[in-house]
Amino acid sequence: MRSTYGFRVRGIYATAIAKILVDRGLKPSDISEKLSRRLGAEVEGYVDVTVKNSDDNKTLLIIVGMPGAVEESFKVLSNVLRRSLYRGPLPLYMVFRTSASSQETDGCYIETPLGISGFLRDRTCYKGEEMIVTIIGYRDDGVAVVDRGIYVVGRYMILTDKPVQKFSEHIRDPDAILELKGISDMILRLGLGVSWRSSAARASTKELLEEFDGLRKTLQAISEKARSSSKLEPLYTGEGIAFIQLSPDDMEELDRIRSMVTPTAPMHHILKAYSEHPEVADLLDGIVASGGDPNAVRGGMRRYILENLYRGAEVSIIHGRPFEKPYQLGKGRLRIYMEDGGKIYMGILRNIAGSGIYDGLGIPKERDDKAFTIAGEDLWALIHAYYASDARLKGVYVNINTRPVILYDGIIKICYLDLEIDAAITAQGLKIVDKERFERICGKPSEPCDEARIIVERIGERYREIWEIMDSMGRDILARVEEERDPAQEGFKRLVEILRSISQPLGS
Repeated sequence: MRSTYGFRVRGIYATAIAKILVDRGLKPSDISEKLSRRLGAEVEGYVDVTVKNSDDNKTLLIIVGMPGAVEESFKVLSNVLRRSLYRGPLPLYMVFRTSASSQETDGCYIETPLGISGFLRDRTCYKGEEMIVTIIGYRDDGVAVVDRGIYVVGRYMILTDKPVQKFSEHIRDPDAILELKGISDMILRLGLGVSWRSSAARASTKELLEEFDGLRKTLQAISEKARSSSKLEPLYTGEGIAFIQLSPDDMEELDRIRSMVTPTAPMHHILKAYSEHPEVADLLDGIVASGGDPNAVRGGMRRYILENLYRGAEVSIIHGRPFEKPYQLGKGRLRIYMEDGGKIYMGILRNIAGSGIYDGLGIPKERDDKAFTIAGEDLWALIHAYYASDARLKGVYVNINTRPVILYDGIIKICYLDLEIDAAITAQGLKIVDKERFERICGKPSEPCDEARIIVERIGERYREIWEIMDSMGRDILARVEEERDPAQEGFKRLVEILRSISQPLGS
């Protein structure tokens, strides 16, 4: 049965996401002419849901719109993108009465009906203050972002009980802006405020005024109800929002789907998300469009990476925390590497800067400490071994993550999605780290979460072996190697074998 919901897509995944949604019966209501031609689909109806990547985190998909449309789109996409992480759907523009539970320098934390904290950025608030608020977004850590007052949502505008005026960044036509400002002036004179949505630029004056009249009545009804409402009683919910934190594996699945409607090079979305030169993806797409064999393109990219692997090469580790912007964990130098079974494995040596305590290990950082990191393309864990200046092993931190992708972007990059739960190994034994965060992000079933639980068990069976090998390798890792034969090679191979065993797929 065909869905009645219309969608809009934006960003680097637009073609692949649109293909998935159209195939599942949703209607393209606001897509470019180019995308319409690719899909062979006509634009029709109203936009009920928008799917886009986050502006400051290209690895994060955001699904926002009418609650039912968000629910359906999220279900469709999460059934296809099975190797990613999910949050939501959550209510957006939910109005309720609450009170400030604590006061911070830049605002107050408040209670919400969702069982999570909310944060009001307002220096004038104080602990115990009662207020009517609206949820207007969510922070990376899952805390709801709220604002004072009432927001009600329409197709063309968001109406508020505060006299402010805002325009979508996608409204650029000067004539449309001038017309909307005329309506804004009328709204402001009534003591209300308006935030114009991108669809307002294509609506008639009659449609805009009719929507305003309906939203004003809704706002008045909510305001009246709020006077006698109970604390945390939801008075209105305008939209829903959901998030899909993409893994590199699912970016490659989106490559496959995109290739059904337009020539697509291997690693298209990975380059778009992680590279400092995303235009390279378009160049490679052009080669495929001109008749280039995608497998030959992949082979050429692979050869390019291998040609840039050498002892001393600069390596950047890009750590992707769920629902947060990926960041550079650190830069190091390639100490040792090998290719086996078509997969690349690397050992990276990093200098530790600063002082303090190593997270999870609880041991102090000291001057001239070194970190030795082992990563591989089919490994669900990275090992970080920390050595003192005399080559004494201080601790081993095992970071559990999705399989990394390796690319050459002027320097070698290792990119992955962290799964939050980790293992810390010291001379005293094994400790599992961040169980609570892991359970929070894995509230919805997903393949990466299932893998992580098994890998934690497998690490528990082999952590002593990991410690013994890393302990015995210290002097070899930190030694200056001049000759071709590397004394750390044998220990490195043994650790890779352990990690490959730990990373075997479920059921193996």
